[in-house]
Amino acid sequence: MNKRDLKIRCYKESLEDSLISVEMTLNHFNKIKEKMGQFDEKILESDYVKTTIQLELTLSNLCIIIRKMTENNIITIDSDLRVDINSIIHSNRFDYQKNVIVYSRKGEEKVDLGRILDFSHEILSNDNLFKENEL
Repeated sequence: MNKRDLKIRCYKESLEDSLISVEMTLNHFNKIKEKMGQFDEKILESDYVKTTIQLELTLSNLCIIIRKMTENNIITIDSDLRVDINSIIHSNRFDYQKNVIVYSRKGEEKVDLGRILDFSHEILSNDNLFKENEL
């Protein structure tokens, strides 16, 4: 296995781990919503805030990996996805209700979370993405 193939494999493994973490965190949000009205609101609110912070961190990690893959000419991303990824990485405040909203010097920005997750799955399932970008 040559160095580039090994690099691609390492990036894909890291991307998969990060994607799983993001999806697990999103699933935890669904569990919190299901418990509304059944448990003490203060406990659920604390769990919600903690889960929001976990989502911010796991999603940032996922975006950094995608950006590094782009910078290493492993994949290409379009300008809209690049804006969303950079918004997540550079935000100074993060909120999640039904959508991801980040805040930065530019102000409030809505991020297309579904698109980032779909693209991550596409990277993992489509080896042709890599062959097109080989140097």
